[in-house]
Amino acid sequence: MIGEIAARNVRVLPARADANVVRIWAALRVMSPDGLPIYDQSTRYPGAFAATCHSGVTRAGAHAMALAPAILASTLPDSLAAFSARRFAAPGTVA
Repeated sequence: MIGEIAARNVRVLPARADANVVRIWAALRVMSPDGLPIYDQSTRYPGAFAATCHSGVTRAGAHAMALAPAILASTLPDSLAAFSARRFAAPGTVA
């Protein structure tokens, strides 16, 4: 994977071919098990919210428009309940 990324970089900017790479860092693009976003409020820390999805950067505007008013009101609307992280809790456990 890293080799593919390096090769792509050299194709885009050939001068990078002579670069001495000392350290590589990568961010993970987290995706939920079902591929859908997670919109949730912490039960342990009221007022702390999660808004995650694979395309969080490109979907930031949609997140902001849908979630900002709800976060300001300190509650998520029932229409977002299906996106709670609690959907991943094992049967018989408390999420």
